[in-house]
Amino acid sequence: MNMKTFPGFCLGLFLAANVSLFAADKKIVLVAGTPSHGPGDHEHNAGMLLLKKCLDEVPGLKVEVNLNGWPKDEKVFDAADAIVLYMDGGSGHGALQGDRLQKLDAWMKKGVGLACLHYAVEPTMEKGEKEFLDWIGGAFEIHWSVNPHWDADFTDLPEHPITQGVKPFKINDEWYFNMRFREGMKGVTPILTAIPTQDTTNRADGPHNGNPVVRDLVKRGVPQTVAWAATRDDGGRGFGFTGAHKHKNWGDENFRKIVLNAILWIAKADVPKNGVESKINQEDLKQNLDPKGVKKAETKPPPPSKSAAESPQPKFKSGLIKSGRVAVDVDLSGAKGLWLVVADGGNGIECDWADWVDPILTRADGSVLKLTSLKWKSATTGFGSVGVNRNAAGGPLQIEKKKVEDGIGTHAPSVIEYDFSGDSFARFTAKAGPDDGGVDQGCGTQVEFLVFTEKPSEAILRTASGSGGHRYGFEAAKEMLKTATVADGLEATVFAAEPMVRNPTDIDIDSRGRVWVCEGVNYRHTIKPWGVLQKEGDRILILEDTDGDGVADLSKTFFQGPEINSALGICVLGNKVFALELPYLSLASTTNRDKWLAH
Repeated sequence: MNMKTFPGFCLGLFLAANVSLFAADKKIVLVAGTPSHGPGDHEHNAGMLLLKKCLDEVPGLKVEVNLNGWPKDEKVFDAADAIVLYMDGGSGHGALQGDRLQKLDAWMKKGVGLACLHYAVEPTMEKGEKEFLDWIGGAFEIHWSVNPHWDADFTDLPEHPITQGVKPFKINDEWYFNMRFREGMKGVTPILTAIPTQDTTNRADGPHNGNPVVRDLVKRGVPQTVAWAATRDDGGRGFGFTGAHKHKNWGDENFRKIVLNAILWIAKADVPKNGVESKINQEDLKQNLDPKGVKKAETKPPPPSKSAAESPQPKFKSGLIKSGRVAVDVDLSGAKGLWLVVADGGNGIECDWADWVDPILTRADGSVLKLTSLKWKSATTGFGSVGVNRNAAGGPLQIEKKKVEDGIGTHAPSVIEYDFSGDSFARFTAKAGPDDGGVDQGCGTQVEFLVFTEKPSEAILRTASGSGGHRYGFEAAKEMLKTATVADGLEATVFAAEPMVRNPTDIDIDSRGRVWVCEGVNYRHTIKPWGVLQKEGDRILILEDTDGDGVADLSKTFFQGPEINSALGICVLGNKVFALELPYLSLASTTNRDKWLAH
């Protein structure tokens, strides 16, 4: 051999020998779902970024993360060795939409590993369960599996690459159990197993809450598998992990190591003898959290000011309610109106569906009137729409599996106002309770019902909701404005906020200084589930500052109807009002506001 060519020859051998080394790098794709639940819970984005931070320290891995839902460009999955899903499940599961199940099936048949974390282990029985059992070996099945929060004590760990370096640990989380597994547990290895505590069966039967089978298992102390590994006939691997509802749990070394080890295992990468070593501190846990507000427990609300203490007080206050019904009985003597308030119980507003049941107004002569027969003056809700005989999502009212025939459904934070002008009433009675539509989701329904006979102040509403962070209303708007950047020479102040006006899309100011506002509460007719949230249609409001203090104190509805849903423009010229609701430009007169003159 010519020695002059030897260095090149050796280099060629080196490159040839190492092509396989470079090709052996494992590609892992982490998919985080959209924001969900209250602060510190279901922090999909922050959780995935923490896992990526840890995995980036492992040699031979290429980790890509997609935040806020399914990747728009699915090329990110090209050449993936493993896919990890951390997102909400059920019918809204990101993997169940469109043709994604078919695409995932094709990747699985190529041997790609799949891990599902927390709610992502729940497909639907009609769509996805068969595939999930094949891909990861198990799944959450409604009316069979349950999702309580409990202290799981993992004392015995099996010998498996996923448990390498993991020590026994105990931690509180929303650990699902009584999962649906492959028949005979074929190819499935339990990784984390614990005996559920007796309080896991305190809830009524429901799709996620409880059932006779679960109660019997807990009573007999049968250990339950809450994390598992699975192998597939095609050579692929799967992993299911029911914890990770609470973001803070990623700070536990053993909790985190189980998941990190599992990700390597499903990618067919070697798991270190002592597992994946990683360090996460409290500052790391605070990074990249979704903007969901602040939990009651995380902040102390400021003491009420004198003006707040002197504001109208509730005539009825239920205290915190998580399930069931409470009786409401309020003296209305001399009342000119009624305000029904549903406040967040301090744990975030997720799943806070609420119903006012059999609401009755009684006159002094003993005659009665169903409140549901009256049209409210105004109504706001934290999710969905306020509905007579329907819940916030438009379904039937139901509390503890009993259908409600007459009632009003809403979602915290909510305020419903009635005007008694022209009539007088002596008493208001009702029952109030969380609707099953929220409770059955298992994400911590907790509300408070309040009744006022005078318009409650924003300070009272804020105190009642326990939200020291002012997430809703005029005070919330003022706080948020503090973070705004205003050009030199300009000043920004709050003129109006919820519940006076909701989701303004366009404004105009008339010659009298009044502000005309188009609301965009109804997000087009074709978008589900965010279509028509109020069947009466969107509103055009006239907001007026009658006392000259720079804040709107009078609100009038100029028009409400489906003709101006999600209006994109408004212009007031003299007594003519133009509203743009694509593709239509509508014209109305201020002297004949109930009818549009032209479209």
